[in-house]
Amino acid sequence: MNKKFLIGLISVTLSLGAIGCSGNKEKVREQREAYAASLTDSISAVQEEIEECNTRIDELRDAVNGWLHDFTTVTNPREAGSYIILTSQRNAYPLKGTGITARINDNCQFELIAALSGKPFSQIKVNAPEQSATSERVPNDQALNYRTPALTTVMFSGEAADSIGKLIADNELNPLSVTYIERGGVGNYKIPAAEAKMISYTYLLYSNQRELNRLERRVPMLHEKLKLLRAHRDNSSEKSGQEASGTAD
Repeated sequence: MNKKFLIGLISVTLSLGAIGCSGNKEKVREQREAYAASLTDSISAVQEEIEECNTRIDELRDAVNGWLHDFTTVTNPREAGSYIILTSQRNAYPLKGTGITARINDNCQFELIAALSGKPFSQIKVNAPEQSATSERVPNDQALNYRTPALTTVMFSGEAADSIGKLIADNELNPLSVTYIERGGVGNYKIPAAEAKMISYTYLLYSNQRELNRLERRVPMLHEKLKLLRAHRDNSSEKSGQEASGTAD
């Protein structure tokens, strides 16, 4: 092979290699800059969410503190723990006849209590004009489902009870009724305005407090996420600066 041609071929190959390396470095740098820009956008989004959460927390605290003025804390030695109940309905609980009411226990859980004279039941369905909600079945155990010859009283809690509370809160001014169930319907009851208001107020206090607790837990998590994003962005920017400096050298 011609020596001159060989030297030329080597020179071209080295030049192409240098161009390729330079192109790869440039591509990596562009990708890193794009990543840093996306991190900046993510940081802005998290900061905005933190501000929104803090604003909502202030609103919910005001709402919860306002609701609490209308409630009374009750401690009964015969029961496992204390609970809060709407003050205006304090004397109407425990139920002495057919009816429905609500309270919030000391674990901040919404509890719905229904009673029916004369017949046993283990489940309820609350009916509004355009929708209904059904509780879980609570078997007779003389604790959550307490029966005497004259009256059955059942306490409901959990997601299904929350759904009933929301239904009543959303339809407080509409006609509402309860169907008592034990292998089929065993009784019906039109919820009076005072009971609907009591359950509605109790559910609203409960739901506001629950959302307040959720947001108060979320804000510290968002701050940790913000610190992590900033660390990644700063690290990426530092590497981009080092690569740019190296290219210039």
